[in-house]
Amino acid sequence: MGDVTLAFLRHAKVPSHKGDMPLTEDAHGDIEAAVPRIKALGGDETRYLFLGTQTNRSRQTAEALRAAIDPDAPEVQPAFALRNPDIHLAGSRVEMGSTPEFFASQCEHLAMPPEAVLAHPFYHGFLTAPDRIEFWVHHASPPGEDAAAVARRILHFAASFQAAPQEGDLVVVAVTHSPVMRAILTQGLKLTDPGEPGWVEEIVLKVGADGMSYRFRDSSGTL
Repeated sequence: MGDVTLAFLRHAKVPSHKGDMPLTEDAHGDIEAAVPRIKALGGDETRYLFLGTQTNRSRQTAEALRAAIDPDAPEVQPAFALRNPDIHLAGSRVEMGSTPEFFASQCEHLAMPPEAVLAHPFYHGFLTAPDRIEFWVHHASPPGEDAAAVARRILHFAASFQAAPQEGDLVVVAVTHSPVMRAILTQGLKLTDPGEPGWVEEIVLKVGADGMSYRFRDSSGTL
């Protein structure tokens, strides 16, 4: 098999993280700016695979990139590995958000009023932190996956593409979320936490028979 290049991108702009929000009307400028950067990862014979998560913001970003880069590529597919960290509350897996009401609304098994969410030490710290994702990245024991676990998940996901018996180079456009990207950077690549990535900014991992290399902004290296 040829080389596999994976571009892990943050989704495009959303109005808030109070729920599973769609992209804003002005989100497509950042998507359009990312298109030539993604095209530059491949060549004339490169195949593209577009993956996202179950969220509106990830799927819509991936669909817009596919339409601009290779509309003949397979339809966008959800990839379980790209999901946000698995964190738990009252027996339910919950998506990260910005309000106690959003966390409470995801509790499927037991009622969890917003004030009870805020009484929980982790969720109180998360919701009141100036940088919520930084709080999770550096938390020693979140109620679920920590940053190291998410980075390990993604690196195994990336390496797994080498098992596919196919010819030619492949570019995987994987639209994910900022916690996943910051986990890759800090725990997988051992870089300094950059804060929130830009909308539709990418981390590039290249997987070949000899191992894995990476690029993010001005940093590059091998794993």
